[in-house]
Formats: sequence, C-alpha cells, structure tokens
Amino acid sequence: MEKYIAYFGAPDCLHSDQGRSFEARVVVELCRLFDIKKTRSSPYHPQGNGQAERFNRTLLDMLSIMCEENRQQWDEMLSFVMLAYNSSVNESTGVTPAMAMFGRELQLPLDIQMGSPQRTDTETLPNYIRQTRERIDIVHEQMRRQLNLQQRRQKSLYDRKATQGTLRVKDLVWLAIPRGGKLHPCWEGPYEIVQTLGPHTYRVRHQERRRRTMVVHSDRLKKYVTREDADETRRRPFPLWYGSGNYPKEQQPKENVTGPSVEVRRSMRTRRPPGYLRDYVR
Repeated sequence: MEKYIAYFGAPDCLHSDQGRSFEARVVVELCRLFDIKKTRSSPYHPQGNGQAERFNRTLLDMLSIMCEENRQQWDEMLSFVMLAYNSSVNESTGVTPAMAMFGRELQLPLDIQMGSPQRTDTETLPNYIRQTRERIDIVHEQMRRQLNLQQRRQKSLYDRKATQGTLRVKDLVWLAIPRGGKLHPCWEGPYEIVQTLGPHTYRVRHQERRRRTMVVHSDRLKKYVTREDADETRRRPFPLWYGSGNYPKEQQPKENVTGPSVEVRRSMRTRRPPGYLRDYVR
C-alpha cells in the first residue's frame, strides 16, 4: 500500500503463488477495497508466475555477488542492486526497465563523470509531456515486437521436450510431490481427476483422502498404471507369425537395397610423425 499503490495506483490484477503472505486477510481486504482481481498459480508450479520467478533468481544472483564479503548486509545493498537492474538492458524486451517505465534512462554516476547531454531549458512543459508520451509509445512498440520474437523462441525450445497429455475426468494419475530426502518418493497417489479447469489445469482428489481436492498443473501428473495392467502387458502373447518369417503382407520387411560394390584399396595418405618426435632415435 505505502510503497506501490501510493506511488503508482492500484493495479487491475494481482497474480502470485499460494504463499501465506499473499493469502492473508489483509491482502484479501486490500483487493476488495481497490477492486483488484486476485489470481494465483497452482502449487509447486513456478512456471505459472515465470516472470517474477526469473526476476527473483536474477536478484539473488546479483545480491550474492555484491554481498560476497558480508552476507548479512544484503538488505543494505538491495537499493544499489535495484539501481543496477533498472539501468540494465533486459534480454526479453530489448530496453532497460527505466526506459520502459519512464521513457528515459536513469542518470548514473558514470554519466555525471563523462558528461551527459544537457536538456535545453527553453523546452516548455506541454512539449516535454508530448515528447515523453511519443517516446514511451515508440519504446512500447519496440518492446512488443521484441517480446513476440522472444516468446516464439522460448516456445520452440519448450516444445522440443513437451508432450501432449491425454488426461480425462475419472482418470487415475500420479502426483509429483517435493522430495523431503534422497530416499523419499517423488510421486504420490493414486489421485482421481474430478474436473478439468483448463487446457493444462485439473482438480484432483486422493483415493483415500476424498474430502479434499487440489488444483494442479498437468506437468505434475502422469497416468497411474496398476500392477495388474503392467503384468497384463508383460504376459501379452506375441503374434503367431513372430519369428517364423511368415510376416503378414502389410508388415513384410523391406528388401535391403545395396549399391554397387566398391573395391577396397590401401590408403594413400601420408602419415607424418609429430614434431616433438623429431629427435627420437629408433
């Protein structure tokens, strides 16, 4: 309230994970008072709020470098780290956060030492406001083009390992859980899918704890296979024609097509010993 809404106004939407600080009663009342739509990501799925998670990782990396000598003073270096971040070009947008927000670059100590270009005092306030708006519009248009390129690139990289799910209501699935230790299980279940909330979001319920339901992402689910189904797959007999050479017409092996024979000859390559063996006497 004092640091964000007082300076920039109330946002239309507040997206976060399901941490207690974001689900507290004061946040709920604040969203109701300013008519803010509260959304949340599914549990243990940081990809649902990837922009904030990526910034947190960058911030931690910068703090670890700045506070290498004294880890306890990270809070004192936070403002300087934010100054460096806001004046650095973002790879996804192609501009600095300061330029994207205010339409101008921040004046840094290096600019003062090197002598930054001075603005003319004859510029009137209406002209300054108009030029700033035009500059921000140009920057935002460049950011949209750059973001579209980066989104397509990131999507192509993600789709290389992505698989299309075939989960439906009443299917039994395993649920990935955070490991408490090296010997703790990675999956828990079986869970039953009771509702499809979106293309990749499901509401599941444990077979034994049926009173409680959970909303999870499809990345944490995989189909549950019972031991009887696995044994049935292993006991499935081979076709009668398998191994006899009498293949069905549609499964006849293709004939091996070989090219003309090539005469094998001795290589004419000249082999030279390495230079460091010139003084070696055989």
